[in-house]
Amino acid sequence: MEHNCCLNCNESTEKNFCSNCGQKNETHRITLKHFFLHDVLHGVWHLEKGILFTLKQAMFRPGKAALDYINGKRISYYNVFYLILLLTAFGIFIENIYATATANYISYIEPSVSSPVLDILGKYVKFFLFLAIPVYAFNSYLLFNKKKYLYSEHLIIFGMYFLGIILITLFQNIIMFTEFVESLAFIADWSSVLVAFLLFPYIVNGLYGAFGKNYTKIGFALRTAAYIILMFLELRLLAIILKFYIKNYH
Repeated sequence: MEHNCCLNCNESTEKNFCSNCGQKNETHRITLKHFFLHDVLHGVWHLEKGILFTLKQAMFRPGKAALDYINGKRISYYNVFYLILLLTAFGIFIENIYATATANYISYIEPSVSSPVLDILGKYVKFFLFLAIPVYAFNSYLLFNKKKYLYSEHLIIFGMYFLGIILITLFQNIIMFTEFVESLAFIADWSSVLVAFLLFPYIVNGLYGAFGKNYTKIGFALRTAAYIILMFLELRLLAIILKFYIKNYH
């Protein structure tokens, strides 16, 4: 049997792909046709395919998808944390469009009393939640660790359903534009309530998909309640820290 050397790492190989680095052994000259039809279109297709697949998994089966990834089924997934950053940036872009549209749509803005803490939290809520990923992952590490997952693996688990949380908040950002259509304005008024009703079952479903089979129903329910309580307490602590910072340094 003919032995070839990988052009990428020089490893001796007999098959279509190098067993050391994974590169395909048969390569082609990079013509314009090959560049546009293969490198560009093929690369974009696989990028979009990975993103769409990861978003779908994060939305409908976040806990189980995270376990699939941890257990080695990774080739179909786009990097969760890169995707979180992309969607966070997209959310900020949508919010800026909404703010501009509001300023142009309303001829005057009535003065209102606002809290600096709430203003900061409202403006940077996605950023604060992104920073909270290690904290929330540590919560699940403490409460749901019967299978002895590493802390880094809990980061993947929370990252997967945090991706779904961002998708739900993006949905809210988009439906807020119904405010500019008089007959649909009531949808914007109820959007926060709708999102709250979506987030709670989503978080519970995410936790159950990842950890539900490891505990009895009562055990899982108690741990989930403790997890959600910890989330709210940590958000409250963040608000207190911000209030102290604003009071003493502004």
